[in-house]
Formats: sequence, C-alpha cells, structure tokens
Amino acid sequence: MTKLEKSFNEFWEEQFKNGWGGKWPCEEVIRFVARNFYKKDRANTKILDFGCGAGAHTWYLAKEGFDTYAFDGSASAIERLKVMLQQENLVADVQVKDGLQLDYPSEMFDGVIDNAVIYSNRIAHIKSMYTDIYHMLKQGGKLLTSSLFTTNTTGYKDGEELEHNTFINIKSGPTAGGQTAHFFEDGEIEKILSEIGFYNIQVDILKRTDQGSKLVIEYFVVSAEK
Repeated sequence: MTKLEKSFNEFWEEQFKNGWGGKWPCEEVIRFVARNFYKKDRANTKILDFGCGAGAHTWYLAKEGFDTYAFDGSASAIERLKVMLQQENLVADVQVKDGLQLDYPSEMFDGVIDNAVIYSNRIAHIKSMYTDIYHMLKQGGKLLTSSLFTTNTTGYKDGEELEHNTFINIKSGPTAGGQTAHFFEDGEIEKILSEIGFYNIQVDILKRTDQGSKLVIEYFVVSAEK
C-alpha cells in the first residue's frame, strides 16, 4: 500500500454538503476523555479527532481546553467546523486530509479518537490507519475506536460484497447508502490492534434497536494503549 491511495469516499462529501452531521459529542467519547485526560494539563495534552466530520467532538475537545487537532476528507465538513469554532472563539488545528495520507509527526498525540470513521473502509486500509495511529501516539498514549459495527448489525450481507465482511451500497441499517462498511467479528479488532503493538485493549459491546425494533445496531467500543 502506498501513501498515494485514498480512503475518503465522496459519498461523505455529499452528506456534509447537505447539512448532515450531529452537533453534540457522544457519550463514549466523553467517558473516554474524562477517564483518561481530565486530570492532566489540558493545554499541553494533544488529542486528535480522527475523521472529525462536522466537528462535534472537535468542538467538545476545544471547549474542554485540550490542544485539539482534527481532520476530515470532506472540505464542506471542515468549512462548517471552522465557522463553528470561530463563532465560539475556540481554537483547534483543523485540516482537510485523507485518513491514508496523514503527515502528523511520530509520537505527537496523547490521545486519538475515532468515532464511526475507520470501520468505513476495506480491511487493508483499516489496518493501515491503526498502524499510523500507533506511530502518531506518544508512548503511553491512548486510542478510542468506536462504532465498529458487528456482524449482528442490520445491513450485514445486505449489499455488494467487496471482500470478507466488507460491503458497499448497503440497503438497510445504520450503514445504508453509498458508504463502505466493514462488519467486525468477535476477536477481530483485538487481533488487529495487538499485532500492531497496542496493549491494554479493552472491548465493550453496545447494542440497541431502532424504528420499533426493526433495526438491530450493535458495535464494539474499544480503547487501547501504546
């Protein structure tokens, strides 16, 4: 794999252009940040929002006083985020970048947050992103990777199969539409992260239903340490 490859799917640019993206940070991210970083010197604690979208978590990190970095492949999302930060007099390093073409220095970050980004790739790209994150983290740095949909989630096998457990043009569930989605099996994410070098890997499972129990949404929430 070369750094000329890209992971960004223009499906997301169309979504953000049309106003998609939530305003508020999710509970898993808040819990991870509170447990690992609230007691640290926040101004000198660097945290990267990996694939920030419209910036709910970037806003939260900047609001909490962290040295905040963020990127996304969508120019529309980044423009919206910059406007929001300016309106609230918040500071963050925000750039348009592709998740396979990052140029942050090695051992730069105390924490990296992936919320519903990395799953939306082929497995080779998923492994490459986690490897890059490992190198970008300081020794002892922490990773949160969340919304790794399991094979029990509605939409699994309901699309065009690109490779084992990876689909596109999914017809149902939380990953429906033109995005790519890899569905994780039990033990898969632990194996990927441990082979890269991460340790203290903690895996939780969240499951809920939606639309009057018509949909099942189940995903892994994973933290790990370099």
